[in-house]
Amino acid sequence: MSCKIAVIGGGSVLWMPRLGCDMFMEDALDGSELVLVDIDPAAAKLVKSYLEECVRVLKKNWRITIADEDSALKDAHCVAVSISTGGFEAMDKDYTVPEKFGVYHSVSDTTGPGGIFRTLRNAPVFIALAEKMAKLCPDAWMLHVTNPLSQLTRIVNATGLIRCCGLCHEVAGQLRHLRNFLGLESSDTLDATVVGVNHFTLFTQLFSNKIKDPMSRLTLNNYLQYRAAEQGTGTVGDLVVKGNYKDYPLYLNFYLKDILNVYPAAGSVHIAENFPRFYNDSELYKDFHLYRKGVLPVRPDNKRAMTEKLQKTLNEHATPPETAHRSREMLCDCLAGLLAGENRRIIATLPNTGQIGNLPQDVSVETWATVNASGITPEFSGNIPMSCYGFMASVVAEQELTVQAALTQDRDLVKQALFSSPLFHEKEKVNDLLEAMFEAEKPWINW
Repeated sequence: MSCKIAVIGGGSVLWMPRLGCDMFMEDALDGSELVLVDIDPAAAKLVKSYLEECVRVLKKNWRITIADEDSALKDAHCVAVSISTGGFEAMDKDYTVPEKFGVYHSVSDTTGPGGIFRTLRNAPVFIALAEKMAKLCPDAWMLHVTNPLSQLTRIVNATGLIRCCGLCHEVAGQLRHLRNFLGLESSDTLDATVVGVNHFTLFTQLFSNKIKDPMSRLTLNNYLQYRAAEQGTGTVGDLVVKGNYKDYPLYLNFYLKDILNVYPAAGSVHIAENFPRFYNDSELYKDFHLYRKGVLPVRPDNKRAMTEKLQKTLNEHATPPETAHRSREMLCDCLAGLLAGENRRIIATLPNTGQIGNLPQDVSVETWATVNASGITPEFSGNIPMSCYGFMASVVAEQELTVQAALTQDRDLVKQALFSSPLFHEKEKVNDLLEAMFEAEKPWINW
């Protein structure tokens, strides 16, 4: 087939090699054109060369081009978006300014002050892109992997201009972890009922052809025993060391499962930001084997290292490692469904049309969905369990206030979003936090 797929942020050395190779491995998409759009011409050129080498190694027939935004969008069949307005400098403000107000973000890209202001920065860019798509490729879906996923999906769909779906790999990653934990073979099945919002998704039920009640096995004690055996220490006591995240990366997930009777289906550092307390004490988060990802200098260093890796692979005519296997990213499944008409099942962030019964209509929710030529159809997945409902409702309220603030440029709504955030404890300082965040992010938000 021959389709045109535009990628905004196509010069991303961290994302595009993997996303591109996943697309190339889909036989149904072979012969298509991938158009890269990026504000960094050098990065786009490097990624183009690398992807062309991937196409050659995989013996495929894709055409890789670089174009300006308007040319790329013209008659595109799908538009993928992977950007971060303000780059690492802005992300660092999201991360460090809230520290002065008792918020020790782990990631800062979804909830809390960081997620709120990241939404405000990205919103005008996404709205402008939706407006262009409505003129240049009105039938195309916007498929994006940009955080905050829920809020940006909500904003684009609220414009009514185009259709937008957010895609995240966290749920797929948790299913993979649980397969290993439960000792399942590749031929065994493991499925889940999935409800929630991005980075706060829950498994309310688990199903397997091999294990009668897999959910009952997800206890913290079983996880401690599993990790102890995996580390070869022999005893749980030898392994439990305060702050040793790498030994217990899912400690919080299993801890919450014991209390709430649902399994949080995202990485623990994402999950923790949806609850009060865990990241309001610079020592407490270590007790739960959590950590803080950081921004500067770690993320620019990672980008430099990946740039050097891509260039070295090309210089040495080595085989790109991404060509060895597909990843758990679902962009290629979405494209194969929408463009080639193949039935695929994905985790999708979409407007709530009833797939989660006790959350408001139209808010962005994350569930299983079926993709084919007719579109992306979410699965009806039940309710948020009452044990988590209050926490979930607080996060949804924060997101909705943030979305309305972004659409109207209303500072009072930003204040309300900050005040309602479960991650912000020092409520009496909301005015100071508001002013500090707007001052720090003045280069990107000026209203």
